[in-house]
Amino acid sequence: FNAESFKTLPTAVVEDLLKKLPGIIIGENGQMEYNGKPVSKLLVDGKEFFGGDAQIASKNLPSNIVDKVQVMDDQELKRQNPDLIAANMPQVINLKLKKAIKQGAFGKLYGGKGDKNYYEAGGILNVFRDTTQVSLIAYGNNVNKPGFSIGDVSRIGGFSRAGFNSMTVYGGNGAFALDGISFGATGSGVHRSSGGGANFNTLLKNGITINGKYFFGLDNNVEQQLINDNQTLGSNRLITRSSTDNTARKVTHNIGGKMVWKIDSLTTLTVQPNVVLSPLSFNGLQNKSSIDGANTLINESVATNKIDRNSNDYTLNVYLFKNFRKRGRVLNVSMYETRTTNIDGNFNNSMNVFYNPASTTSINQLRNNAIRNNDLYGSGNYTEPLNKKLNLTLTFNSNYINKETALSTFYRNPVDLEYDILVPTLSQTVKQSGTKSNARAQLRWSPIKDLSIQPGVSYGNVNLNNTFTSFASIRQQFSFVYPSLTVRYHALNLSYSANKIETDVQYLQPVANNTDPLFIQNGNVNLQPTTSSNLNLSASKFIVKYAVNYNVNVSGTLRNNAVIMSRLINPGGVQINTPINANGVRSVNSSGSLSKTMKSPGKQFTFNIGYSTGYNDNILQVNNIRSHAQTFNIGPRIGGRINLNDKIEFVENYNFQFSNTSYEDNFFIDRKYTTHYSSSELILRTIKKVVFETSFNLSLNSQKIAGYDNSIKLWNAGVTYLFMKNDRAQLKFSVNDILKSTVGRSVNVVGNSIRDTQTNNIGRYGMLTMTYNIQNFGGKVGGKDTFFGF
Repeated sequence: FNAESFKTLPTAVVEDLLKKLPGIIIGENGQMEYNGKPVSKLLVDGKEFFGGDAQIASKNLPSNIVDKVQVMDDQELKRQNPDLIAANMPQVINLKLKKAIKQGAFGKLYGGKGDKNYYEAGGILNVFRDTTQVSLIAYGNNVNKPGFSIGDVSRIGGFSRAGFNSMTVYGGNGAFALDGISFGATGSGVHRSSGGGANFNTLLKNGITINGKYFFGLDNNVEQQLINDNQTLGSNRLITRSSTDNTARKVTHNIGGKMVWKIDSLTTLTVQPNVVLSPLSFNGLQNKSSIDGANTLINESVATNKIDRNSNDYTLNVYLFKNFRKRGRVLNVSMYETRTTNIDGNFNNSMNVFYNPASTTSINQLRNNAIRNNDLYGSGNYTEPLNKKLNLTLTFNSNYINKETALSTFYRNPVDLEYDILVPTLSQTVKQSGTKSNARAQLRWSPIKDLSIQPGVSYGNVNLNNTFTSFASIRQQFSFVYPSLTVRYHALNLSYSANKIETDVQYLQPVANNTDPLFIQNGNVNLQPTTSSNLNLSASKFIVKYAVNYNVNVSGTLRNNAVIMSRLINPGGVQINTPINANGVRSVNSSGSLSKTMKSPGKQFTFNIGYSTGYNDNILQVNNIRSHAQTFNIGPRIGGRINLNDKIEFVENYNFQFSNTSYEDNFFIDRKYTTHYSSSELILRTIKKVVFETSFNLSLNSQKIAGYDNSIKLWNAGVTYLFMKNDRAQLKFSVNDILKSTVGRSVNVVGNSIRDTQTNNIGRYGMLTMTYNIQNFGGKVGGKDTFFGF
């Protein structure tokens, strides 16, 4: 495509240009498709730009520096997976820049001040020169939101280039954490967050890409929570009310690097080390009481907790990919090592009063828990084409495990007030060491075009030794052989697999956790390995003629010797949880969607419908009464988006959820409820230099609980004034939670209880924020041009 043939505004970025090209669809999350096929990379002049992530270039490079746009199959992924059918072949977009463009900088700076001493500030800057890129990021706020979106941090901030080992996404406000680093407002309560870091990426002449990163995160959290837990116990009830007041401070340092060496056109070696250091301090106060169905007080408890924790994680990932001249022959070899050390000191002090029979207990103890884990994982995968229709794939995985959990509990000495009286019954060291291995052979038969049948067989071996300081050792030693099957026909995929999983060491700890004296967690050294069988059927297709995209997925799982919790409730209202094995835990889930996008000059309409449904047959055991708990839920949804010349944008989504839980034993009461969700967003750019935006979210739950407003309404609005050249500067006034909704509350069915949770939240506030967008792209390199020059 010739970029000059598609007119865009002077302020447009590459994404605005791509939206005008035939066949290209860009979703709400920025993901791109070309004729229904996913776009895996966006190259600039044939080279990866900031790691090859499509959205970095599409959302930041101005469209007026692009000369041509090329779209092609991703040949690298095609070589790695010869079984990819044409309908699913990922695409690569290459932007050919105008000849004068060799370097540039882009990013943004922002700062805002609100009422009640609320504030937000941050900056993200990226500079590139030929094949070298540098990213800088910093942020801070006390308004319970991330300093940047997860897309900004992972793409522009550099995490996607350097790689990360874990990602946690928190619902509601878009909060997230990468490798344990919170970028703001992760979890409940009110957060004051700050952080910063840098990422460096360069491509050397010998084909080696070097990446280095350092990120720092600081999160201060104040959480006040009220929980009302109402359990049905036949004709009686146990109603537990608790209030907590917690403060926490977590610091995270993340240091990492990544080297990708293209040894030759067929061989790539990747080495990725990473270190995460996370000290944490926590102080908590909890008041708790329980009553029965006759409103008779059963117990009361007041407890304080002070936790000091140091957590260190070291990981090393090495990956070798080898292609061969012979089509379809592929070798993958990888090694992954992780070392984790968590040192946890928990000072726990509680006073507990019981009324049936009358008694009083107190606890004043220190629980030192030292966890040291070392895992070494290796795997190899080799595919050999036997003929044009038959391929053989051999896979081998091996895992060396060395884990230790050393728990020491000390009572406080009344003489010197030190915690130096060891409690043997609450102290134990558990060590787990040994190996796990798995070998798999698969034959892929492709008798006709677009059809492949791939049966396989897996052999697994687990040999683990669990030792205890005061219990007999337990050896987990077993082997298994399981079949597997994968069938692909056009857009249809069918797969079956099975596995046997050893018991996690945390469930084997024989010493009780008594830090909450009214809810005690036991371990169980007699747990057996869990067997799991999984069946999955999926289909997805883009119908080019009608510009319609659909996908459907159905999956089922059966687990035997699954780990469930058996709960005993004594007359004093103390609940004791013990993990046990149970057979026949089943689930069947399905989801699907259909979407259509219609384009015309200056207009775009997107319509989508979908559903999610599930059947879960779990097992519940309370006071030795066991019952199947069968939950059926279904949730249809519908949505649409309208864009009129970028002057008016309107988005509407509606989702309905119905859930019904029935119990095999009438000791438990059946539950059912419905929930309605609606979200609306309106953006107006009808007045030059002014943008008005507002969003309204509604949640309505049919659960009837006294004192609880089942409707949650969240209304936000803002107006932005654009100024300076190319609208680089923005001044925005926004109001959060205009209706002062009780958004910090949730109601859930958990086992045999209804749990009502209320958490403090930030509420309504106004904010005035100034944002400056950096966008500077230079010509020739050298002379007076400086690397960091704007």
